[in-house]
Amino acid sequence: MGYSEAIVTPQQSRSVEAVWSYVATSSGRGVILPDGRCDLILRFREGQRGTVQPVVTGPATQPYEIRYAAGDGWVGVRVRPERGVAVWGKAIRAAKDQVRRGAEAVTLVPALAELVDMAPREAELRAGLLDVPDVLAYRDVDARVARTVQQIHLTGGRVSVTDLAARVGVTARHLGRLFQSSVGLGVKTYIGLVRFHRALRLAVRGGVSLSEVAFEAGFADQAHLSRAVRRFGGISPGRVPPELILPGVAGSGQGLFGAAGQF
Repeated sequence: MGYSEAIVTPQQSRSVEAVWSYVATSSGRGVILPDGRCDLILRFREGQRGTVQPVVTGPATQPYEIRYAAGDGWVGVRVRPERGVAVWGKAIRAAKDQVRRGAEAVTLVPALAELVDMAPREAELRAGLLDVPDVLAYRDVDARVARTVQQIHLTGGRVSVTDLAARVGVTARHLGRLFQSSVGLGVKTYIGLVRFHRALRLAVRGGVSLSEVAFEAGFADQAHLSRAVRRFGGISPGRVPPELILPGVAGSGQGLFGAAGQF
């Protein structure tokens, strides 16, 4: 029980970055931190048939709170950033912080319909959900966007949009349009998310001052760091929960923390 995650390599899947699951062992609440990616999720009640609900998220830039009871569960696949368009189609440009549930989720990703009647058991739902992104993999993604995402992570977000554009042979403005059309976010916003997660990792690890965290994460100063952490996490960098979970996905990821540290 609890939270678990498995990283998926590009050789294993063109579309999936990670598969994750969480089954609550007690009641509580959790805050999900944004990572700029889309997720395909099945929510369920452990062992209770008819409770499987499909959920599709757009690229998140804001934290949001969930409440749960013992036996509530989720399984999900985190879609690679550049493949958000494969999930949302042209609507990806307006999908930021959007969530579709039930029939609306199935309209976006029809393959999810086959999973609704499955037995609500974590292992089976997880295996079934992993097959869904294969249906999306045929949709082409601009290689320049994929290379840009890779460069952002390789640099830890410490790179300018102009430099990124030069590396893929386009203007900064054109790169912005390409990126928005595939990822659903602006390049600067995505860079900010990567820096945000890098800063959280450094803060959780401890042993460094906030000014050092700001420098290492690519922020201009401590004030810039504070604004970013409040914007993306709703917390101050000096009050990062020690129980924060930060899955290791290419320098970014989805952070989870609960009132009692369970989630």
